[in-house]
Amino acid sequence: MKRRWRITARIAAVAGILLLLCGAIVFAFFQKFYPAAPEADFPKPQNLAEAQRQDLDYFAHYFDYNKAYSAEGLRKAKALLAATRIKAGTLSKAQFELAIARMVALADNGHSTLFMGPLSRANNRLPCRFYRFADGYYIIRAKGACVPFLGARLTAIDGKSADAVADAMYLYSGGPRNHYIQFKAVMFFESPELLHAAGLVHDTARETLTLLMPDGRKQMTTLDALPPDEKAPRVYSDSYLSPEPIEGEDKSWTPLLARGTAMPQFLRDYANPFHAHYDAAKRTYYVQFRDNADAGPYAIGPFVTQVKHDIQTLKPEFVIADLRLDQGGNFTTTAGLMKDIAGLAPSIRHVYLLTSAWTFSAGIVSTALAKYHGGGKVTIVGENVGDRMAFWAEGGGMDLPNSKISIGFATGLHDYQKPCWRERGCFWVLYFFPVHLKTLTPDVTVPYRFDDYVHGRDPLLERVHAMIARP
Repeated sequence: MKRRWRITARIAAVAGILLLLCGAIVFAFFQKFYPAAPEADFPKPQNLAEAQRQDLDYFAHYFDYNKAYSAEGLRKAKALLAATRIKAGTLSKAQFELAIARMVALADNGHSTLFMGPLSRANNRLPCRFYRFADGYYIIRAKGACVPFLGARLTAIDGKSADAVADAMYLYSGGPRNHYIQFKAVMFFESPELLHAAGLVHDTARETLTLLMPDGRKQMTTLDALPPDEKAPRVYSDSYLSPEPIEGEDKSWTPLLARGTAMPQFLRDYANPFHAHYDAAKRTYYVQFRDNADAGPYAIGPFVTQVKHDIQTLKPEFVIADLRLDQGGNFTTTAGLMKDIAGLAPSIRHVYLLTSAWTFSAGIVSTALAKYHGGGKVTIVGENVGDRMAFWAEGGGMDLPNSKISIGFATGLHDYQKPCWRERGCFWVLYFFPVHLKTLTPDVTVPYRFDDYVHGRDPLLERVHAMIARP
């Protein structure tokens, strides 16, 4: 009896030690890759200068948390911090925001970012919403004075070409230029307050736009900005592609395309980021991810399970994984599916991955896993993904106490050209999802132009179907 008790006690002790070790490992993991920013503990500022100095003192913690800086980038960012502190109290709200944005941008990393959603809501914006297509920037949503210009292409702002303005504002965004142009540039375009702070427009309250109208006419118009709107929907320009109402949006906004317009597959039911469809006649299974996490009532876990079951049961010859609007989330939610997608059924002859500059973060991981493990059975169609083969991700965020500027920092290194396990900061979860690729450049480049959008065409899907149809 005593012997049995001793054995039981030893087993319990070992189990307890193992449990403690597991807990310690989990704690260390989250502390390393998902640390919480320190609490701001400052007295109430007495004036603007003190408020900005407090924000800068708090921002200094960013250099400890964001691991993406090179030695030179960090040196420049710290020098700019010191210079900005001297100017505290003399900077406008927008100038201060851009100073912070520039320090963050010196990390040159897409996940190290001043969050554009809160920034845009905190500043004035034109009554126009732009979208960047392969052939330029177009107005696809408008209200008030901007409605007559729906469908027009933006060619210049206050006499400077749209491309020149985009290039100038790139100073305030790290990471690849193609993702910035697609994702952030249009939000800068919409705010005369921010563009004036950068020295690009003449007035803080209005912009003079040079437009190419749908009928070919060149037209100039000066538009007044709307005041900041903290209640504006938390969406980016991809959401404006759908003509359907956006939750929380002022009903006076008018889309370019009429509500109820038949949309191509990848733009249907935009509130739901997960879609799948089987075309029995073509023996083709289509699956779309615009997110890698639960989105409101739409749960990703059951959807992934259903996709796996569908492919294994329906036995398609071709699979199309549409990741062109997949901006990321938790890559582990789809990692197993994408890693195995080319071999889920013996019937699968080929897998096509659709990508664009919107394909970011977990969307890139999904692309890399499918391409690496699927080998020659996988073809990438579309445009370049929105990040490099190596980037820093994971991490968290911090809000400056007075200005409320919201910033994201990155703590884990991803490298899809070589294993990063021995490198500083490697996100070691990748050990379970190895990838070793030279590039994710599309095998078949297909741009998405404004004319495609207006006429409801999907050139990427059309190209895939044409390749499938070849003998």
